[in-house]
Amino acid sequence: MLYKKVLEELKQNINSGVYEVGSALPTERQLIEAFDVSRITIRKAVDELVKLELVEKRRGSGTYVLGKQYSHELRGLAGTTEILGGLQKTVRYKVFQFSMVTDHPAIHKMLEIDEKEPLYYIRRVKYVDDLPRIVEDSYMPVSLFPDLNISTLEKSKFDYVERVKGMQIEGSRQEFTAVEPDDALIDLLAMEKSAPVMNLCSVSNLKDGRRFDYTEAWFHPDAHKLAVYLPR
Repeated sequence: MLYKKVLEELKQNINSGVYEVGSALPTERQLIEAFDVSRITIRKAVDELVKLELVEKRRGSGTYVLGKQYSHELRGLAGTTEILGGLQKTVRYKVFQFSMVTDHPAIHKMLEIDEKEPLYYIRRVKYVDDLPRIVEDSYMPVSLFPDLNISTLEKSKFDYVERVKGMQIEGSRQEFTAVEPDDALIDLLAMEKSAPVMNLCSVSNLKDGRRFDYTEAWFHPDAHKLAVYLPR
């Protein structure tokens, strides 16, 4: 649809700083002339920006930029709090499930531990500026983190591993795919309808070679942009 092309270009202009946070978008007439489309198309695109909470309409004044979609550029491993720290966004974690499991042989194999060794299973939702944006399922060996608790999981896991436990993280192998969310994910991400979401599967390891975390995460489709840096 034509309005989607306009929408994507407007989002790009917002995310790249062409339209700065706090500034007004061009007027409706200016946008019509710039994109050479109808008034209906422009209004549809701007209404979508409002739904994404990237802009707001102010009666008698215009339409103003509220913020950017956050972007993760793959240059090095970083947690959500680190990624968003420089974008002046707040991150809040809510733990929905925290239990001990032993019946996941595939995950035990990925973490390179004995199948009898207990694992923590954690389901968290990460809220960005109080909006649910990431659902995260994680598995961590109990033997490595016997003191892990809900209070700790309401903060950054990487910070806990490095600062509290004094462990050195070497890196993480990550795979990204697009998937259809189930009803539980749609509810947790407060999505109005089903739409493809970005799925991340990662296995993280310490510098001594031990694997300490397997995580599968799902990102709200309107919240995250992935950028990749490829040196030549």
